[in-house]
Amino acid sequence: MTQLSRRSLLTAGLGLLGGSALAACGGTGGGPAASGGGGGGGSSAIQMTWWGSPERHKRTQEALKKFQELHSDVKIRSQFSGWDGYWEKLATQTAGGQPPDLIQMDYAYITEYAGRGALEPLDAYVPKALEVDDWADAAVSGGKVDGKLYGMNAGINSMALMYNDELVKELGFEVPDYKMSWDDYIALCKQIKAKAPEGTYATQNALFESLPFEAWLRQRGKNIYADGKLGYEPADLTEWFSIWLDLQKSGVAAPAEEQATAVGDVQNSLLVRKKSAFHFGHSNQLTAFSGLSKFQVGLHMFPGGDKKGQYYKPSQLFTVSAKSKAKDATVDVVNALLNVPDVAILLGSERGVPAKPAVKDALTPKASETDKRVFEYIDFLADKVGPTPAPPPKGSTDIGTALSDAGEQIAFGKAPVAEAVEKFFGEAERILGK
Repeated sequence: MTQLSRRSLLTAGLGLLGGSALAACGGTGGGPAASGGGGGGGSSAIQMTWWGSPERHKRTQEALKKFQELHSDVKIRSQFSGWDGYWEKLATQTAGGQPPDLIQMDYAYITEYAGRGALEPLDAYVPKALEVDDWADAAVSGGKVDGKLYGMNAGINSMALMYNDELVKELGFEVPDYKMSWDDYIALCKQIKAKAPEGTYATQNALFESLPFEAWLRQRGKNIYADGKLGYEPADLTEWFSIWLDLQKSGVAAPAEEQATAVGDVQNSLLVRKKSAFHFGHSNQLTAFSGLSKFQVGLHMFPGGDKKGQYYKPSQLFTVSAKSKAKDATVDVVNALLNVPDVAILLGSERGVPAKPAVKDALTPKASETDKRVFEYIDFLADKVGPTPAPPPKGSTDIGTALSDAGEQIAFGKAPVAEAVEKFFGEAERILGK
């Protein structure tokens, strides 16, 4: 069956605005039955959509309930789901002219949506309606596209290597300090695999995951993107793929068939299912991983020694639809979720560390041990992170899909490394040349 990419669906759909529209997908969440966005409704009836774990859903609904207690004139309809299907649904709603008013946006997609006029610029709301005067510059700039503010940072996070601390210790090992190099990591993984129970692998298979590849590139002075183009060469990707193919063949990294089952949300990960000791993720995910795991989840920098491959990144962004008929009320909700302690503390650090100092200060005394670990990790990184890159260019989501496809072709033995790399660069050139 032929599948439309997220970008293709969005591109085709936006051309329908003002004409015949696709039917908007219904929400999966609760809340008052009020229409939002282009679907009409009063100025105080809005719809918010987000993806995430059950823990995120619970916390977000509590925060929205608190906001409505403080603002009884505002009715909020919640629409939430897991990662799978979220972007297809959002693209369909956007194409149909009925997007949610308040959209949880990913860093990888904000350029795409902003560039096609689907998001409302927020500069006019700063600093009165959106209080960012005491936010760090990096926390604000992460939501800008071409100099305009389109997204509000929902939480500061960074890359994080999560691991089954109990398993590592039971096998007689310790994870080295933050100066652990990739060679150190691979050596440790080989030792773990040699002693691990049958069916348990040392590491997630990064043939399926571009996040560690980005860190690895940055540690070598390159980026995933540079000036709207790929920021690396075929030789770089060939080396990376070859490393992980060797780890897969030796049984250190999860085999293709096993890794392919770990798609979508946290509960599907090999780490939670106790099939892998290590997982490449983001710091804000510690809450979800810890909540779903019956073991202590360790938190560590990505391998790479003292080379600055990591950076502070918006975990997600809160954006406002350009089609919303309740923009002012929607902005008020965004501001409360991020800047009003009584509301924002209910979110905890599940989306990352709050950018608002007062919210972080109010949250810290009441924070769970997991939340405190996330705070400490982000603080620890202060002198170890590099500059935050600009949001990815249009087409980056299709690039990501093509990169994953190339890795999977290699993992399943359907293409040698050289062939997969050549095909990927040809596809990337076509996508970025549109």
